[in-house]
Amino acid sequence: MALTIRYFAALRDRMGTAESVVDYIPGIDGGGLAEWLIARDPAAEALAHPSVRLIINDEIAPRSQPLQDGDTIAFCPPFSGG
Repeated sequence: MALTIRYFAALRDRMGTAESVVDYIPGIDGGGLAEWLIARDPAAEALAHPSVRLIINDEIAPRSQPLQDGDTIAFCPPFSGG
């Protein structure tokens, strides 16, 4: 099955897309997904920054939260407005 990954704001620009779909990796958590993405695309290095929030199915979640098949995951940089 699959995971839908969304990138917001500067992360969208850096990744060159707003959304991607990857095969579900059994047993992976949010932090593991970020590491997996970084290993495949150097542009994803920004996902490792501790200020980037992980959102799973529209809820802010810790990176240690296990992912489930069919989840929608979003990476969101911190708000930097004035």
